Amino acid sequence: MGLIAVFDFDGTLIKDDSMVLFFWRYYKYCWNNTGISIMLVWETIKFFMKINSQKQFKEKFLNIVIRSLKNTGLEEIILDFSKFLLKKISKDALREINSLKEKGYEIILLSASCDFYLREIKEALGFSKLICTETSLKDGKIIITGENCYGGNKILRLMEQYPKDYIDWQNSYCFTDNLSDWRLLSLFGNPFAVNNNRLTAKNPDFKHLVWK
Repeated sequence: MGLIAVFDFDGTLIKDDSMVLFFWRYYKYCWNNTGISIMLVWETIKFFMKINSQKQFKEKFLNIVIRSLKNTGLEEIILDFSKFLLKKISKDALREINSLKEKGYEIILLSASCDFYLREIKEALGFSKLICTETSLKDGKIIITGENCYGGNKILRLMEQYPKDYIDWQNSYCFTDNLSDWRLLSLFGNPFAVNNNRLTAKNPDFKHLVWK
């Protein structure tokens, strides 16, 4: 049976939320973009009022930010953002990734974040597989092509790739900071809650890690 080590991205490999970082890095406010700013606020309100799903909000949010930049190429943004995020990877996380690779574990990046910037990170850090929210680029826009890889969808996507009888779950590892991943952590014999005491409060079997 195989051994895997699963790592979340936002809040785990990096301390921040990548969507928030995308906004602060690329959103360009100016008077000419007032209408775009109003759209962004309205879409955010609809999300918190549960009018729109996470998937709908994520797609609209990303494209509104890109629209604010006017003539900047999407491919240029994607490459720049991937390089920017790589500089934010926790050194403690890198040590854990490399240690488990040396021990023969298959290293998996499992995230609700989007593939258009995680692909570069997957290759740079040497992950065996990337499972995340899938997108395509069309007419200068980002289109989310599948389900948002969040909560229960993470487990479904992981099990599609790694059937239960294929993995030695008791000796495999999972690292995440997100409270929505508590069921995911429960699958593993080595579940680590990264920088989040609420996860260990929910299940004392989870081991708490502080990554800087």
